[in-house]
Amino acid sequence: MTAVVHAYRHLYRQGLKAIRYSTPARHVLRSTLRSSFRSSPLEDFDQPRIDNTLAFMQRAAETNGLEHKILRNILMTRYWETPQIAKESRILKMLGLGKEEYRLRKDASKHFNLTLERLNDSLGTCLK
Repeated sequence: MTAVVHAYRHLYRQGLKAIRYSTPARHVLRSTLRSSFRSSPLEDFDQPRIDNTLAFMQRAAETNGLEHKILRNILMTRYWETPQIAKESRILKMLGLGKEEYRLRKDASKHFNLTLERLNDSLGTCLK
């Protein structure tokens, strides 16, 4: 149990360094980590994957390289998936594009999650 708490703290601290404490990315990071740790059973805890994720975030914090861009895009995607932000799409619904926008968002989210899953498998990380 202590290892899980330490993993959460390390991931949160390293994630904040990687995104340079920017808003709203830090709020999305916190909510994503909370939901991931609360919904996952204790048997899914994998220390090598946590270590690989921490190393990925450390590289993202050091430079504006590929790791930083990947992390930024993940958090931006999660930000636009939040229900509060999705309400801003009322303008498109008023124009008659509501159903089309919903279908496009659903397809894009599906492909994004599959790509993220493949990235996690190849790098041995646990990015969500």
